[in-house]
Amino acid sequence: MLLARATAAALATLALAACGESEPAAEARDGEVTIELDDFLLRPQSVRAAAGELTFDVVNKGRLGHNFRVRGRNGEPVAIRTLLPGGQASETVRLAPGDYKMLCTVANHEELGMTGTLVVR
Repeated sequence: MLLARATAAALATLALAACGESEPAAEARDGEVTIELDDFLLRPQSVRAAAGELTFDVVNKGRLGHNFRVRGRNGEPVAIRTLLPGGQASETVRLAPGDYKMLCTVANHEELGMTGTLVVR
């Protein structure tokens, strides 16, 4: 019983410690960013880019089909079709400064965590 309580306390401490950590934002380099789609995760989950032309190189590293969308206040400037496992696609768009949401809109993938943020300055 004592061992079970100690184990539960240790696991709770680790879970709380992980909540405070966040992955640093990836910087788009030379107007380009690579996005990896995995099963219910976008990598990187946070991207910063300069305003203007930006190319998204998207690769599906998961076992399921995934798509890639970027949403802002004025709609969806990026919409990459569903990619099968191992599939790749690129799209270049001109983005104005603002905060955007990156996501997969297949089934309930967004609800399962396939989201991220894009900050354009």
